[in-house]
Amino acid sequence: MPEIQYNPERTRLLGLAEQQLLSECRCDTMRGTGPGGQKRNKTESAVRVTHVATGLFAVDDVERSQHINRHHALQKLRLEFAFHLRCEPSAWKQPVPSPSSDNFPLWAAVALDALFATDFKLAEAVVILGTTTSQLVKHLQKLPALWQFVNAERVKRELPPLKNL
Repeated sequence: MPEIQYNPERTRLLGLAEQQLLSECRCDTMRGTGPGGQKRNKTESAVRVTHVATGLFAVDDVERSQHINRHHALQKLRLEFAFHLRCEPSAWKQPVPSPSSDNFPLWAAVALDALFATDFKLAEAVVILGTTTSQLVKHLQKLPALWQFVNAERVKRELPPLKNL
């Protein structure tokens, strides 16, 4: 797993349109792995998108379409930015977006900034974010990858994992 990096450009990266983000990335195609028969084994529909400046990458091979897999890989890359690039913690002053929204990775990044700054102590992080503990937990649960990441970081710090509400 990549190390956590301080990167003030993260907000810009998370706000880029898909084509702009793709222009800053290297895109590799490959054959998908696993079951799927002849079609999966003969076409290069799997996509790995690597952001050149940070070295962060994401892979997707779920669909038979390379274009759809590229789109999904870019969405996963945005979450990688949220997981591994830190900025100064700040409050989130807008409604929390849904996990399918383009703004959700930015919200996740801001929430993680506050959690990292407080060593994953929720009571302190919610003060920075301007929310309540139950609201933060509810929003973290919306995306399984985010929920697992937060709980893994809490366990590293010998804190109990968060429980589902």
